[in-house]
Amino acid sequence: MLFWICLATTWLLLILPATMVCAEDDPIYEKCISQSDDPAPWCYQLEVKRIGDPDLCENILTYWPKAGGVHGQCYYELAIQNKDCELCKRIKDEQIRKMCELDACK
Repeated sequence: MLFWICLATTWLLLILPATMVCAEDDPIYEKCISQSDDPAPWCYQLEVKRIGDPDLCENILTYWPKAGGVHGQCYYELAIQNKDCELCKRIKDEQIRKMCELDACK
């Protein structure tokens, strides 16, 4: 039991600060957490759409693990915008993925 507590503590001390270091190096993240117009994950999704880089959609789940819908919407919007059906495969939320395939894979 003590082993698992030590392992969990080590994980918290090593992994979580590493995630925050990455977040601090991300200007989109910094911009979105310091504004109040949109919730931060949605702000991030809108910025990613504006930039047009689908790889940035993965950061949404890194910074906000419970924002699966926003993550899916990020890929969905870019799949439609870029007419790239392959982006739908990256969506973890099944409902959004199916919608993406219907809309982007015409």
